Amino acid sequence: MGSLLRVWRRLLFLFRRNQMDQDLAEEMQFHLEMKGREKRQAGMGKKEAQGSARREFGNALSLKEVSREVWGFCSIDFFLQDIRFGLHMLRKNPGFTAAVVLSLALGIGANTSIFSLIDALMLKMLPVRDPEELRLLSWVAQSLPGIMPASGIIHALSGNLDQDRTGRSTCTSFSYPTFEQIQTRNEVFSKVFAFADPSRVNFKMNGQAQLADADLVSGDYFSGLGVGTVAGRTITEADDSAGAAPVAMISYGYWERRFGGEPSAVGRVVTINNIPFTIIGVTPPEFFGLQAGRSIDLWLPLHTQPLVEPRWTEEGRSKFIRGDDWWVQIMGRLKPDVSEQQARAALEVAFQQSMAAPQEAARSAASLKQSPEHGPPAGSQDLPHLELASASKGLNDLRQEFSKPLFILMGVVGLVLLIACANVANLFLSRTTARQREIAVRLAIGAGRRRIIRQLLTESVMLASLGGASGLLLAYWATNVLIAFMSSGRNPITLSVRPNLNVLAFTTVISVVTGILFGLAPAYRTTQVDLTGALKEAAGGSSSGTHHSRRKLGFAKALVVSQVAMALLLLVGAGLFVRTLQNLRNLNLGFDWRNILLFGIDPTQNGYEGARLVNLYQELQRRIDALPGVNSVSVSQNTLIGGGESIGDLAIPGYTTKDVSDGVHVNRVGPRFFETLGIPLVMGRAIGPVDTSGAPKVAVINEMLARQYFGSSNPVGRQASWSGGDIQIVGVVANAKYADVRKEVPPTVYVAYVQYPERLREMHFEVRTAGDPVAIIPAMRRAVQDLDNNLPLFDVNTQVEQIDQTIFQERLFAKLSSFFGLLALTLTCVGLYGIMTYAVTRRTNEIGIRVALGADRRTIMGMVMRDVLALVAIGIIIGIPAALASARLISHMLFGLTPTDPLTIVVTSLVMAAVAALAGYLPARRASHVDPMVALRYE
Repeated sequence: MGSLLRVWRRLLFLFRRNQMDQDLAEEMQFHLEMKGREKRQAGMGKKEAQGSARREFGNALSLKEVSREVWGFCSIDFFLQDIRFGLHMLRKNPGFTAAVVLSLALGIGANTSIFSLIDALMLKMLPVRDPEELRLLSWVAQSLPGIMPASGIIHALSGNLDQDRTGRSTCTSFSYPTFEQIQTRNEVFSKVFAFADPSRVNFKMNGQAQLADADLVSGDYFSGLGVGTVAGRTITEADDSAGAAPVAMISYGYWERRFGGEPSAVGRVVTINNIPFTIIGVTPPEFFGLQAGRSIDLWLPLHTQPLVEPRWTEEGRSKFIRGDDWWVQIMGRLKPDVSEQQARAALEVAFQQSMAAPQEAARSAASLKQSPEHGPPAGSQDLPHLELASASKGLNDLRQEFSKPLFILMGVVGLVLLIACANVANLFLSRTTARQREIAVRLAIGAGRRRIIRQLLTESVMLASLGGASGLLLAYWATNVLIAFMSSGRNPITLSVRPNLNVLAFTTVISVVTGILFGLAPAYRTTQVDLTGALKEAAGGSSSGTHHSRRKLGFAKALVVSQVAMALLLLVGAGLFVRTLQNLRNLNLGFDWRNILLFGIDPTQNGYEGARLVNLYQELQRRIDALPGVNSVSVSQNTLIGGGESIGDLAIPGYTTKDVSDGVHVNRVGPRFFETLGIPLVMGRAIGPVDTSGAPKVAVINEMLARQYFGSSNPVGRQASWSGGDIQIVGVVANAKYADVRKEVPPTVYVAYVQYPERLREMHFEVRTAGDPVAIIPAMRRAVQDLDNNLPLFDVNTQVEQIDQTIFQERLFAKLSSFFGLLALTLTCVGLYGIMTYAVTRRTNEIGIRVALGADRRTIMGMVMRDVLALVAIGIIIGIPAALASARLISHMLFGLTPTDPLTIVVTSLVMAAVAALAGYLPARRASHVDPMVALRYE
């Protein structure tokens, strides 16, 4: 009870200090008056009685302090005093305050912006109910060849396959019967639901057609996630059944963009891939889907898949009954009383039973060969087994893509912050040197060293807090810039990054740590001072305290050396990234990528197929070719560099596909494809208008395939087999890069797209122009709309832009590392300039004596520059091994050079030395112009 009373009294004192001080003064005055009255009654005079009473009562100020210590929280009181004094000192030195805050704002802001992206992509939970309960199912197989052909898995599972170095494969795709089996026998999930990869659909409303990203989901998808609506209702199990009326849900963002946020959107009938759908609900604004960074526009029931993909109508219906077609992903909400191990064991039984039928069918099949769109065939002795993974943060596609780059950038900006801390520490050390007499006086009159260190640390943390607050504002702008740059890749990224508790906590912690980091060492060294020498020096002594000043100068020089080493490390990294980007841009791609406009269309979403689809492509090619400024036009299934890739089986008598290690790349192309792309014809002829659907099937191969299959012999006229039919090789073209600029030219076969109408789907047009290809985009759109105004265009960009999209990470790292490297170089040079200016100031008297004794300006300048170059040389010697060791961490991101590239290291070292020498030249020049008479009087 007594302790609670004391705490209560201290809290009252904290908020009612003035009143309690007044009460204390009145009480003390009352006691003095009573004591004086007693003395007067004893026979003393009035003045004698008052003096005797004061002597017996004691020191009133000391008693007040003791009373305050008993009544209040001393640490809080001292802390508030430190803050008031610190604010006074910051206002007194606005230039120093501005320099420190700006330096720290750049370092802290850079760290906060990168952390904001890490938080949004890798740390933030899904905006659903109890996300920690969600589990994503996957299967794992030790031996991939026993499961299915590698080429088949790449096409069938749409990127949901991961394979480690040992060949162990993990995949998240399942067949629909497997989902039904797990759903029926489920005892471990409170909810289990399925969804398919997003697909691009033609969304038509009010006569306007636009492309939208749609997810196919099971009926209990939204109830399983615990996601409601802001308008209408969610998709239910009744909606996800064969024969149910087609319905759709739209995202909040799509509702605002396309419908203007009108409530009447719910219940409206729209056309999706030529099928009427009814909008039944709008998701909450915070729900983007299951993949951070990728926002979904529409959600459709799984059983509408045959409707929205008419090109797979007959086979599409069988997706729901076939066990060898793996196309859905499964997620469940784990029951609270079920462990993950128990759930996996229980689901394993259902998973293996779901595979029993396709396994038996495969054993009885005459051939185990699978079509590219099928999933794992049975008959393998090494069957896959089931695993569960936490899905609290959603799918991990973007996390896998950006985790390493973001953490590398985090290391880069961490070094920038360390350089800024070293810079500020030097500034802080110079400032505390100027306050040496003040600190010496405070120590002399009884202030403890800890008390002064605490005061100086309070000032440094206050400066860091101001830098952190400014950095937070800077980070908000920088993060949006980074997101916009990251969206310049092939797949746009949609992230809404706002300050949240995680970001605020990170900024707060890093600000406090930064304040302690740059403030502790200067504060400690400042208090390690000889009081007599410091007071004499401040009063005008000549040499007292010189040893202490030299110690401070030595510490400051050590900080500069560390800055040089860290800046060199960042410059080497920037040099490697810039040279990597140059190497990629200077590659010979095998075709002329200038003045080419690309776009794609998918008429199959509007019911085109077969000969009608071929006629549409041919007519559109003819109309675009007639546009002014167009030199040539062609069409292909995949565009070169960044437009996807197809891998197939090519059989040539006497050879097998095993003779080509990475498979044969296939591209269906139209007439004038090689002319439009500028790919030289080596021998034979190209695919032309004569290669119609009724003509013998032909193919053109590249030099790589010709060399691997035929060696030095002529392949023209040879027969081959592809896609179950015979083809004749009619020509050989020069090698050209296919899907990725980093990969070697693959063996490639080009076939005429019109000869395979049954497999014809979306196609891409390549338009070579006489001038800027962007200028013909309006005319090209009109040509497409005049032919069919329900055909939205997608992937409209130039070939240059598409190539840049494939190397956007390299561009991102080249720009950011260059920026941070230059920032680090600037901070280092500022620090070097500051310390050399301080050193010259301390040696002004010595310089004056040297000049008086006959030293010329060149000698004085050389003396100072030797110190500058010595510091830089030591920093470079330390920085080069650190750079060589660190560069190995980014070796997988380099192209055309090694992490130990000597040219990069030499050039960056010379740049570091030259810029640092320039920073040191200014103080050296000032020293060489010292007036000896002024210098001799200086102290």
